[in-house]
Amino acid sequence: MTKRAANGMGTIVQRKDGRYHAAVYVLAVDGTRERKYVYGKTWEEANEKRIELLDNNRKGLPSISSSMKLSDYLDYWLDNVVQVERGPSTYSGYEVVIRRFIKPKLGSKKLNALTPADVRKFLAQLRKAKTVHGKDLSARYVQNIFEVLRGALNNAVREELIGRNVTTLVKAPSRDHFEVRPMSETDARRFLRYVATHWLYALWLVLITTGLRKGEVLGLAWSDINLMTGEVRVRRTVQRVRGRLIFGQPKTKRSRREVYLPEVCLVALRAHRTSTAERMSVHQNPAPGQPDDLVFITRTGRVIEPRNVNTMLDRVLKNAKIDRNRVHDLRHTCATLLLLDGATIREVMELLGHASISTTADIYGHVLDEAKRRLAQQMNRLAEN
Repeated sequence: MTKRAANGMGTIVQRKDGRYHAAVYVLAVDGTRERKYVYGKTWEEANEKRIELLDNNRKGLPSISSSMKLSDYLDYWLDNVVQVERGPSTYSGYEVVIRRFIKPKLGSKKLNALTPADVRKFLAQLRKAKTVHGKDLSARYVQNIFEVLRGALNNAVREELIGRNVTTLVKAPSRDHFEVRPMSETDARRFLRYVATHWLYALWLVLITTGLRKGEVLGLAWSDINLMTGEVRVRRTVQRVRGRLIFGQPKTKRSRREVYLPEVCLVALRAHRTSTAERMSVHQNPAPGQPDDLVFITRTGRVIEPRNVNTMLDRVLKNAKIDRNRVHDLRHTCATLLLLDGATIREVMELLGHASISTTADIYGHVLDEAKRRLAQQMNRLAEN
């Protein structure tokens, strides 16, 4: 059975196997026009896919196909999937990985012709590759490259461009154990005592007691915080990407979350709001795209530069005679102390906004072992009594 649509809109035909297919001329990635086929179990399903193709064509979106070069498909994936669904720093990181490592070795392959052998050879080449500074790529970075490729091909499977993801047939590269450097409880207390008079005391307190990422804290607006209940909605992040300050959404769906502040943070934030109003300059210079009511700003009303937070922390730790830590280690400190105090791995996962519980377990596995030992000691005391 054949049903014809209007001229140029494609034709839907029933195949011998009972399925339907439609053929439409659309814009290809290289700018030419090509004939594209879509399939459906019913006429309606095939027609729906045909309409979607035509709609994308009218919007100037190129058609993708299983026979396109992997390099062209990766460009499509970056611009139409990653850029839409992930944060700007994730997009930037993926773009670098694809441009520097994946395209030079695999970009000329056709999407549907990529084999497990190609991927194994690619991984072997990565293990011999160097950074721009002439150093060997770390095992963790090699796995990150592999995961970018795997993610791109997973999307190709979802869009029915290929029948399987060949990276699933290849043993994933091993990665270095993720080493975290949290402060001890003693150093954490010492740190908080030292920064008690710092003009960003509230920022340091929020970082170490909630485990929020630096960009998430800098992106907080007063409208995100309920100073009565302590509820905080994490909906924004601030990052410097390729020289530009970017206000975007948190990196994953789980990162867009609600957390609760302890009372000590609420007291500090109320004081911070008062002191901020008192020191504001008449001349304001907010960053492009900056929300009106950011919590942590300079005297000129501009969002605090993320790199300056790193510099300030280095100075504070040096003066307080505490071992050097990164801002991100305050997040690790929060998670570690909570786990040692009896918090469950799921509770910590939800607080940190990790995409999966396995991520949390991978990072803090050694802490879990220590927590289990403490629990065993508690039960030992019970038996002794």
